[in-house]
This record gives sequence, C-alpha cells and structure tokens, in this order.
Amino acid sequence: MTNRMLLVGWDAADWRILHPLIDAGEMPVLQRIVEAGASGQQLGTQPLVPVAQWTSIATGKRPWQHRVCHPVERTIGANQAVPVTAARRRSQALWEMLAQSGKRSLVVGWPATHGGRSDNTVIVSDRFAQPTAGPGIKPWPPAAPGTYWPEGTGAQLDRWRVSPEEVQADIVSLCVPEWKKINQKRDRRLGQLRVFLASDFSHQAAMMTLLAGSKWDFAAVHFPALGAISRLFLPHHGSRPDWLPEAEFALYQNVIRGACRLLDQMLGRLVQAAGKDASVLVVSGHGVARDALPAARVSAGDNDAWKSPYGIFAACGPGWAGDALVVGATVLDVAPTVLTWFGLPIGDDMEGRVLVEGFAKAPEVTRVPSWEPALAVASPPATEDAALADNPNAAASLRREWDWNLAQSFLDATRYEAALPLLEGLFRGFPERLELGHALLQCQLTLRRFSEAAETLEVLVEGMPPGIWPLLSRAEFSLASGNIHEGRSLVDQARQLQPTHPDALRRLGLLLLRLR
Repeated sequence: MTNRMLLVGWDAADWRILHPLIDAGEMPVLQRIVEAGASGQQLGTQPLVPVAQWTSIATGKRPWQHRVCHPVERTIGANQAVPVTAARRRSQALWEMLAQSGKRSLVVGWPATHGGRSDNTVIVSDRFAQPTAGPGIKPWPPAAPGTYWPEGTGAQLDRWRVSPEEVQADIVSLCVPEWKKINQKRDRRLGQLRVFLASDFSHQAAMMTLLAGSKWDFAAVHFPALGAISRLFLPHHGSRPDWLPEAEFALYQNVIRGACRLLDQMLGRLVQAAGKDASVLVVSGHGVARDALPAARVSAGDNDAWKSPYGIFAACGPGWAGDALVVGATVLDVAPTVLTWFGLPIGDDMEGRVLVEGFAKAPEVTRVPSWEPALAVASPPATEDAALADNPNAAASLRREWDWNLAQSFLDATRYEAALPLLEGLFRGFPERLELGHALLQCQLTLRRFSEAAETLEVLVEGMPPGIWPLLSRAEFSLASGNIHEGRSLVDQARQLQPTHPDALRRLGLLLLRLR
C-alpha cells in the first residue's frame, strides 16, 4: 500500500463526551471519519499516565517494556523537574520502524520525543510550545535545544510557536462565552485555559507547515489541551454537581464542549492538508470518568479519579472499512495495525493485535521476531537512574513514583514476579499508602505466598477505617488461601453494607464470581 497515514492524538478524548457533540452536529469532521471508517473504544494500559500511554501507542509495548513510566525524568535544584526525554524510551517508535523500510515521517508534539533523532524523520518535540520568554516579550527566543530534528528545522518553525497571549478573545469566547465576568486576579483558570490552547495551536501550526512543505508517508501529531482542560473543568461538563455553585457552573459549562469543537476544526484542516489519498487515525490513550469524581469540592487534578481507561479509536480513508465497529481495541494495537496497513511485519514481542475488523479487506499479517536492535535486548534495572539528581529528597520521591508506575505496568501484564520486589520495597517505606498495600496483597495471593500475604494483610487493615475495605481484603485472603466458609461469611457482611464505590463493587463482584 503506497498511501499515506496521518495519526492524530487527542489527550483524554472519550466517546461519552464526543458522541453527543457529534449527534448535535458540532463535530462534523469527526462524524465523517466515524461514518466513513472504523471506530470503537480503545482500552489504555496501566498506569493511566499520559506519557506512558502515548509511548505505548507509538511502540506497541507496555510501560515495563519501553520504560517511559513517568512524565518527569529527574529533578534538579529546588525541585525543578526535567520532563522525560526520548533517551528514556527503550523501544522503537513507529517512525523508527518505518524509517527502516525507507518511509518518511513527520512527528509533532508527541510525548517523550525531546532530543529524539531518527533517519527519514522530522521531529518537533513535546517541548515545542514551552514558553522561552515571559509575557509581552516578542518574538520568543528559539525553542530549547533538542526540540527539533534535524536541528535546522527550527529556522522554519520557531515563528509558529503560539504564546498564550495570542489566544484571542473570540477563541476564549467559544469556551467561556461570559469570560468578561471573571475576576482574573482571583480566578486564574482563564489564563490556564489560554496556556492549554496555545500548546494545541502551536502543534497544529507546526504540523500544517510540515505537511505543506515535506515529502512524507506517516505523520503523527499530539494535542494535549483536552486532557489538561478535562482535569480542570470536568465537573463543569454535563449536569451540575451539588457542591458546585450555579454561577461558577454557568461560567465554565461550555469549556470542554468548546475545546472539542476547536479540535474538530483543526482536524478538518489537517485532513485537507494531508490530501485525499491519506488515511486518518484519531486516537486517545484514556478517557474521562465524570461519574467517579469526588462528591465534594475537590479539584479533579488532585487525583486520577477523573480518568477512565477507555479512550477512542477512529480510522478512515484508503484501506479502511466504512461504518465499521472495532471491538476490544487497546493502545497496544495501534502500532501493529499501522505497520500492517503499511504492509510491514509486526514484532513477535508486540502484545497487541492487528485490528483486522477495521480493514476494508482482511490484510495479510506478517511477523518478525522484533523491530528492536539486537543491542537493545537487555533491559535496564528496575529503578534505573530515573531520579538521580542533586536534590536527594525530591529524587527519592520521584524514584518511588516511578517504581509504583512500573509496578502497575508489571501487574497489568500479569508479570507478578517482576512486580513483587518493587511493591515490597514501596510498602515497607509507606505502609500508610493503602493502594500499595492492596496491590502487594493481591500480588502475594496470586503467587500463593500466603504467609507473607497474612503479614501484609495485618498491616493493611490496621490503617483502614472499619467498613467495606477491611472486609473485602480479609475475604480476598480467605478465599485465595482456601478458607471458603470464612470467605463466604465476610462476603455476606460486605454485601449487607451495600457499597456504592466503583472499586468496592468491582472487588465484591469478583469475590461473588469466585464463590459461583
């Protein structure tokens, strides 16, 4: 197949948000892609860290394989964080695989690409939109070293970086029609919105410029704004929560809707610039879970409750079926599917599948042992040097977060033996972190290490308030260790409490399933 492919990534895009907007006629470009192509939900891997998800989409590998587990690579000075770079990634990305077959790629704004280099590829890293001067200073100084590959690309693209000041009132009005009523000295969210949108506009400008002036076979562009906007404004979308004042809800209720409309407009321009012979994929690494938001005034950004593991997949153009439903897709399927679309083999070390149901004609799926260079077979140590810095406290905190994310990826891949030492170390250091204790308990029970699990359970339930959570943990231990009578009694007690928390219901359901 000689056609070209445009891959568009929207952070936190969710069909539960997008379908009502499509039905209302507010996202006509996405509507055409869905109706003319193949689409469905796309399940993310754990942990739901955006940089890890986007790297999994680009590589077809889980975080434990590609090792991009955290948005921060290291800390320096006074807790100054250095965003993760391409050097952290241990797996080949799509553009590197395609380059081996002579395909030319354009990559803009993709997470963990800073400092990246690849043959036959133009890279504009995820730090392209990062300000290099304060407000009012024009023009901005050049982007940070490592933003561009080839390095001379900056001479063409530096001037297309959009500052928050350039996000005009008509754009703001699309998201916040009554923005003039906001006291911006007290409420800084309008300024944050402009920062988020400026990143998307910068990535759009760079990709539009490259599409017009470059020869290419594959183009990938990432838009981060919807994820940041959802994190801040998700409680304002849909029906008003009881804890949210009516006046505040009225001001911000259109922010997510407006952001989606802007994404659709930009998508239309990209599709037009790519040309009629180009296939288009629109994907996200996770969605949003508005129903799981705290029932109180807690910022959605204070936790991950706003995230859902279900993102989106939509593809249309040459080679794709029309109005087809893709079922059971995951972020690990994107890379194998793209490779197959280009007529290239997929790696045996890729866990994902080719989404053959989305193709107009069943493709021939070929395989190779791996796309990885032979020298890259050895995996780095579990904790690597991710947090080495001249700030020991911040470095230690980063290392713990990195290890927890890595452990979640091992668990998600059912690699319990690999997860166990990480979880043991984390729980020893932080026994008050209930999520660490629960993960360790489940890992020990799965590996049938019942004496160790009993010790973990004792420490774990000491930190829990009376109620559903200690009952569930004790029931899980009892059933796993073969004490069916005690387990059934504990499950009955848990049912009588009539829990409503989604995680409690999930765990209770699994226990009932085990009891048949």
